[in-house]
Order: sequence, then C-alpha cells, then structure tokens
Amino acid sequence: MTFKFVRLFRWGLGEFLLIIGLVLLINHCLLREKITIKADGQGYYDYLPALFIYGDFPYKSNDSTQEFSDRINQMNFYLDLNGSKINKYPAGVAVLVFPFFNFAHLTALLQGFENDGFSLPYQQAVYYAALFYLLLGLIFLRKLLVFYNISYLVIFLTQLFGVFSTSIINYVNFDPSFSHVYSFFAVTTFLYFLKAWFQTSTIRHLLWAAVFLGLIILIRQVNVIILLFVPFLAGSKEKLTEGVKNVFKNKKAFVAAFALLALIISIQLVLWHVQTGKTFIYSYKGEGFNFLSPAFFSILFSYQKGLFIYTLITFISLFGLSVFVLNKQFYQFYTWVLFFVLLTYVVSSWHSWVYGCSYGSRVYIDFYAVFLILLAILFEKLKSWYRFTLILIALITIPVNIIQTYQYKTFILDWITMNKTKYWTVFLRTEDKYRGLTSKKQYSFNDQTASIIHSDSIQDIVVDTGMMQDLYTESSARVKQFESINIIQVSFDHSFPSQQTARMELNIRDSLTNETYYYHQHPVIHYVEKGLGRWQTGLFNYDFAPIGSQNYCKIKLLVFTKQEPLEIKNLKIKYIAYRP
Repeated sequence: MTFKFVRLFRWGLGEFLLIIGLVLLINHCLLREKITIKADGQGYYDYLPALFIYGDFPYKSNDSTQEFSDRINQMNFYLDLNGSKINKYPAGVAVLVFPFFNFAHLTALLQGFENDGFSLPYQQAVYYAALFYLLLGLIFLRKLLVFYNISYLVIFLTQLFGVFSTSIINYVNFDPSFSHVYSFFAVTTFLYFLKAWFQTSTIRHLLWAAVFLGLIILIRQVNVIILLFVPFLAGSKEKLTEGVKNVFKNKKAFVAAFALLALIISIQLVLWHVQTGKTFIYSYKGEGFNFLSPAFFSILFSYQKGLFIYTLITFISLFGLSVFVLNKQFYQFYTWVLFFVLLTYVVSSWHSWVYGCSYGSRVYIDFYAVFLILLAILFEKLKSWYRFTLILIALITIPVNIIQTYQYKTFILDWITMNKTKYWTVFLRTEDKYRGLTSKKQYSFNDQTASIIHSDSIQDIVVDTGMMQDLYTESSARVKQFESINIIQVSFDHSFPSQQTARMELNIRDSLTNETYYYHQHPVIHYVEKGLGRWQTGLFNYDFAPIGSQNYCKIKLLVFTKQEPLEIKNLKIKYIAYRP
C-alpha cells in the first residue's frame, strides 16, 4: 500500500490535487477573473497579437516618416527610442503562452468571439497557461526535493504551502499575464536540472539546464542572478569544483549547452533588432537600479510590500537554516544566506522597490523554490512533536493568505500604499464596507497648495437606528468663489467601531434643474484616520472638478444608519481650493 501511494505521487497525483484545489478555490471563493491580460501583463503578452493578428509590431525603418499604428501608440509600454518603438518587456512570457494563444485564436470564432487577441478565449488562455506552468513548476519542485531525501508527504506539504500560503494564487487568477508564475516554473526547473548535473554528471541534465537558463533570461533578464545559487545546489566546495570541471571537460557538451543557451536568448535579441536596429538594448528607459540605497529592510518587513509580512511562510522557512547549523553543514548555511542577501540587495535596489501595484513583494515569487527547499528540509529533519507544532503554525498562513488575496482583489488591501495602521485596520476583514478604505487619497495641505474659502460648523447630533437624516445643507450663493473650490472636507469626532455600518453621502445639485454635479456615498468608517475602535477626529476629502454652473448649487450632506445609532460631534465643513 505504501509503495502504491509513493508511486502515485511520483506520477504527479499531489500536483494535480493541488491544481484542482486551487481551481476550486478560485471558482468558489476568490471568483475567477475574466480580464487576465492587463497592466504589465499586457506588455509581456502583446508580442503575440502584434505579430500574429494585427501585424503592427514595431520595426526599425530608415524612413524618417515612419508611422506606427494607433493601437501601438496608445500602449504606454511601447517606448520611443531614437525614432523607433520598443516593447519594454521581455518576450519570454509570450513564448510560453504561445501554444495557448494559438488554441484560442483557432477556436475563438467557433465560440462566438472576435479573433482580436483580447476577447474571452484569449483571456482564458492566459489563465490556463498560468495553471499549466504552475503544475510543471510543482512537478519539478518535487523532483528537486527528492535529491534532498525529502519524503513524499513532506514534499506534498511543502508544495501545499508554496501554492496556498503565497502570492502564487493571485498571479494565477488575478494577474496571470505577469511574468512571475512563468519565472517560478523556469527557475525551479533550472534548479532541478542543475542539481541533477551535480549529482549524476549526465549530459542531458546539463543541456536542459542551459535551456532553462536561457528561458529564465528570456522571461526576465535580472533573474540570471539565480546562478549565484549554484554553490548551494552543489552541496560542497568539492562537488562545486567537480561539477564545473565536468562542464569544461566534455567540450562537445559544453558547446552544445552554450549553443542552446544562445539560441534561446537570441529570440529577444532578434526582436530588439527588428524594433530598433540594435541587438543589445536596455529597454527599461528611465528606470534602473540604485545600488547605493537599497530598501533592504523595507522589502522584507514593510507593511507596504514586505515579503515576510505578506508571505509569512517564507519567514518560517528561514528556520530551516538551523538544521544546517546543528548538523555542522556550514557550507550549505553560508551559501544559502549569501544568495539570499545578494538577491535581496539587488531586487531592493530597483528604483521602485515596491514594484508597482502588487499583492506583497511579487519579485520574490520567481525564487520561491529557494525558500521551499529550506522549508522541506526543516519539516523533514525536525523531531515528530516539533514538526507537528510547526506544521500547525504554518497551516495558519493558508487562510490568512487566502483572505488577504481576496482583500487585494476586492480593493480592501490597497495595491501600493499600505502601512501598519491600514494593515491592522482591515486585517482579515472581508465585508464590502472595507472596500476602498485603505485607498483613501491623502493630500498635502499647506499655505502654498490650499486655501480655505469657506467653513461651517454643525451642532452635535445622534442619528437613530434605521434613519436617513440631513446633516447639512448649503447654497453656493453663500460660498464666495465657489467656482474655484475642488475639495469639500468633512470632519467629525467619533469612536469608529468596526461594527459601524452607517453610510455618509455628499451631493451637489443644480438648484433649478436638479442636475447632479457631484455624488459620493461611502461607509462612515472611511473617515477613520488612526484605526478603528478609538475616539478620534475622522475626515474625508470630497474631491471634484470645479463646478462652473451659472445657477446656484445646493450642497447636501446626509447620513444613513442601519443597525446602530450614530453619534457625531464637532462636525465641520471646509470648502477648499486645492492646487497640488
């Protein structure tokens, strides 16, 4: 029975169970995303429609009057470069997605959709591509962990945490056109074949390692840093030396490996040459690394995007280093730590260490295998009682991660400006009233940027349960220079309990035609400034374009209570002309 169980896992049972579980989670809890090609992902993907549908892929021409299609001109990831246009993103994702894109292209019309590269079949194709490469990545993770004498049960647990305790969920469902799942597959598979080379010195392993190194570079060039993990993979100085010597000892194998590597990298070089006439290009114009001021601590521990805050399982994996220390495997300890430090130094030196809108620190997804090796070793080597305790602790990270993934998808977690107060204000909250709370816009009010044109104060009031009540009504006739006002700031004192369900509305309407110039309604808790459950002065800035109506306007502030009364003290209204 045990033998049959092990054999089933060798055939991929564990990976298929995880993928099925992930699909069920997406379909029934997180809600499957219909638009999968967006933001940065559209840049990675657009090689395919540009080359195979629209035929408008930019190319270098000697004609100084060269024009590009309106479609290309509207895409902000096609950058101007000396009169040429270049897609700033690498082509590796497009190469991997191509079979799925091709299937969608062949069947879109049969399904009743346009062959435009972006209709529903194409969106679904990218989702299925992400699932497929995640499946392959998990399979090669299992094969890699076998080299470390990890039992199949521990391997399955490690894979479970790798999927459900990390950002991978988000980058399969919400952002599958981004590069990270594909990089996870390429990096993990490269590590497997390179580890196999050090273990067996089999030529095919070396050749496949070269192929996947080329793919790593084709997907995202900076990920070539994974080569610094080679000493750890070797296992010792002696094996590292022996493995490197064996590469050069067989000249035919070395040449073949180099040729395969160059062939795959040449895909990008050819595309660059087509676009610009130059073979080697730095395509991230105006963006780069600042190695003198890395955000080393922030990228690991910040509430904004910290790896160990949003992907706690990676922090738990670090305890696996203690196994190396206790077993006096200091070479393994130092080589892993050195790679981690160098990796973090490089990725935190990027000019925008938060890497734009993302759930957690997405830049580490590509290298999750590095952490999962440690996690598997930790689970395997711990004594039974300690292992059981640690696994229970680790299991908590699964629901936390799933809830936070849902929060990110539904705008409860802000995509870029999270901080400690915001994080704990919405921690594990999923109700609709929390949507947009952490994204409340902040303003820099000072004498140079803001002028208070008019202000009013309203007496304290208690609004009974189930009531709709006018709090404030004003005519623009009484507000000087109303046409210059673009912010109405409302503030009041309240305790802001988390169970508060009342909603506040501000509307501005034409006094004669009743035409609505501005309308905004949101939960009262969106006024909070210092976290829920404490007495404070909360405020909200209602931001709108200046209203130039020839008629007077009526400004009205209303409140709607539901399940509990609402006490409002020191209500103040300020009319502000804001010039950022």
